[in-house]
Amino acid sequence: MLTPSTDPDSTTAPDTPAGEACYPAMPCAIAPYVPHDAGMCLLDSVLRCDEHSLSADITPTPDNLFAEQNADGQAVIPAWVGLEWMAQAIAAWSGMQAARSDQPPRVGFLLGSRRYESEVAAFSCDCRWQIHVQLDYRADNGLGAFEATISDEHGTTVARAGVNVFEPAPEALSSAASTQAPAQESSPGQQDAAGASSQGNV
Repeated sequence: MLTPSTDPDSTTAPDTPAGEACYPAMPCAIAPYVPHDAGMCLLDSVLRCDEHSLSADITPTPDNLFAEQNADGQAVIPAWVGLEWMAQAIAAWSGMQAARSDQPPRVGFLLGSRRYESEVAAFSCDCRWQIHVQLDYRADNGLGAFEATISDEHGTTVARAGVNVFEPAPEALSSAASTQAPAQESSPGQQDAAGASSQGNV
């Protein structure tokens, strides 16, 4: 189990274990660390990362997948999308920890949030938003919890939540896939359901 860092702005681990690489130079592209198909990686870059936290940013554009028009005809991102931004920042944090051990990003699942609160009805497009996630705990069974915030370009926090995630061990996923294989072959409906479940990556 990990405990929170006392220095959330640190970008490198103070004592890197043998066999683990350092973090890349930052800011850096976030896509290599988030296991999502093209177009579903919503964040732009990683600003800072250490063993217990990560900060990322996004400047959404009017052609964003989730953009919609408000009453004034301006393109905005609905406030609820902020929870997905938080989840993807957590996924990037996990992906960066894996990369330090020369491992690919692992599949993770968003279990839920604790009191997602947003002080804005929507996030404006063409404005820069920063997402910060801080590890609360990470258990040996893959369960974890983070505190997450979203700040505007002036550094004012506009949204916050506690986020619960689950990252199963790779061998557990392999076992589950092999167990489901016969059912998938005999039932297209079950195969579709199994395929959809893999889209729950955080």
